[in-house]
Amino acid sequence: MDRENRSAPGWSHVLSTTNDIGELERFREQVGAPPGALHLRNRRWPHLDLKLQPRDRALADPEVRVFERTAEMLRFLKSLRLSESATPSPAPPAPAAGRRNPGDARSSS
Repeated sequence: MDRENRSAPGWSHVLSTTNDIGELERFREQVGAPPGALHLRNRRWPHLDLKLQPRDRALADPEVRVFERTAEMLRFLKSLRLSESATPSPAPPAPAAGRRNPGDARSSS
C-alpha cells in the first residue's frame, strides 16, 4: 500500500503481492470500502483505491506493508515477480534404474 497517491491526495493504492483478486476483495470488505474501490481494468496491477475511513483502517493494519511512494511499492512488487520468475523449476524425475527412457534413441544392445 502506498501512504498517499501523489496524483490524488487523500487516496492510497492497495495491491496484492500475488495479484490475488480474492485477497483484494476480502481486504476491501475488511476495511469497509465500497465495491467500486476494486479496480480490475489494469490486469497487470489490479488494486484498491482507498480514501477516508477505509484508507485509515488499511494504514493502521499491522499486516499491511506501507510504502511512502507509489513508485517504491511498484519497484518492490516488480522485484518480487523477478525473483519468482528467476527461481528455477524443479528438474523432471530421472528414469527408474534399469529402465530405458522411451525418448532415449540409444540401443540397449
